[in-house]
Amino acid sequence: MKKIVLAILVLVFGLVACNKEPEPLTKAQIKQKIDSVTAERIKESDAQARLDLEHRIKIEVKVKVDSMVNASLHAADTAHKKNPAKN
Repeated sequence: MKKIVLAILVLVFGLVACNKEPEPLTKAQIKQKIDSVTAERIKESDAQARLDLEHRIKIEVKVKVDSMVNASLHAADTAHKKNPAKN
């Protein structure tokens, strides 16, 4: 009998403890959570931006260099055709 009463009391106290509402957060705690989440997201965003930049540089620099070389060759060819005696 004592074991049953003890088990019921433990069960009741356990249910009461589980139903307890958490304390509301203070403004300082809310700000701290927001700052920590924001800092983490900024780090992730910066890392992704660096990866994207490295990827784009490999592609875009090659295109720009090719364009500049072609323009330079075209300009030299045009200058050679206009003044063939200088070369």
